[in-house]
Amino acid sequence: MSANYHSVIKRLRTVNQRAVAQGSIVGSVVLVAQHGKIIAALASGEADRERRRPMRRNALFRLSSVSKPFITLVALRMAEQGKLTLDDAVSRWLPWFRPALDNGETPVIRLRHLLTHTAGLDYRFKQPADGPYHQRAVMDGLELSTLTLEQNLRRLAEVPLTAEPGSQFSYSLAIDLLGAVLEQAAEMPLPYLFNHWVAQPLGLADSGFVAQDTERLTGAYYNTDAGPAVMQDGQRLSLPPEFGFDVEFSPSRALDATAYPSAGAGMVGSADDVLKLVETLRNGANGLLQPATVALLQRPHVSAAAEVQGPGWGFGFGGALLVDAELASTPQHNGTLQWGGVYGHSWFCDPQAGLSVVALTNTAFEGMCGDYPQEIRDAVYAGLAT
Repeated sequence: MSANYHSVIKRLRTVNQRAVAQGSIVGSVVLVAQHGKIIAALASGEADRERRRPMRRNALFRLSSVSKPFITLVALRMAEQGKLTLDDAVSRWLPWFRPALDNGETPVIRLRHLLTHTAGLDYRFKQPADGPYHQRAVMDGLELSTLTLEQNLRRLAEVPLTAEPGSQFSYSLAIDLLGAVLEQAAEMPLPYLFNHWVAQPLGLADSGFVAQDTERLTGAYYNTDAGPAVMQDGQRLSLPPEFGFDVEFSPSRALDATAYPSAGAGMVGSADDVLKLVETLRNGANGLLQPATVALLQRPHVSAAAEVQGPGWGFGFGGALLVDAELASTPQHNGTLQWGGVYGHSWFCDPQAGLSVVALTNTAFEGMCGDYPQEIRDAVYAGLAT
């Protein structure tokens, strides 16, 4: 192993030890690959603090929005095989899904609008308490619910669109809707088609819509002034002020085999499985995706003017896409794709550097949007530059 890689590991270990000692996270698994080779793998802190269970590399995490690129990959593979096209109207597959604009018009929503969150949809957690998503009790995919996926989406179809499809970026239930489309196109339930199109080809042993090994599932925690506290079902937590949203969590959903499969927030998986996903987004996994599809993933379908993750960031397929590294003040290179998950996760791939980095934690919201993800990022690039 090169001296650079030893420096990466040393710097990452320092970041993790400090984060655990300071109480910003309870535990994490961090994996770094360069040019297809894993150069750092660290499990830090505790997977379950109350049971005194140390974090292991094979721990299972509630993936929340890390689910989205998994299902994006399903859609792209199905498009490659001619099962659907990205220009298909959602109504081709779900004739009952025809939400209207405020003026009563029912515009065409296409699959590419879903993939880029430009469909005119929203999340309930982003809306005010008296907003239409709350009024119709539309679920975000994180909560306990007795609804089916179709029942939830039929509620969504009754709510006016927030904008003309294709006109503006709005992070939303679009990937949940995409999951329902894929079910119709593949004529099989989402968990099975995910297994067929992604899990089996990539050799993903741990990823799905319910935790198969409860002993490996981490606890779920959230940050307080007194340190991380145990998250409870039905708990509403406020994102940092720059977001201005409250999110409702139900950690036990990961154990509920009857919960509808939320393509946007409902999956469970390990860091190694997520790394295989991120590597596929970076380079197509040695032919699993065609080169033209990989190029499509890494194209800014939403411009940096939308400031998806702040200045310099647009949106590709599956995550935010870096368009102006200098404006974004990041050591990552233009073309970097990245995203996270509200249970406390972040990932990115930097094709120019040949890098894929996954940092899964059990602590919201520090692991997603606190200092931790940036410290992990900076440790990797500083180590490589040593």
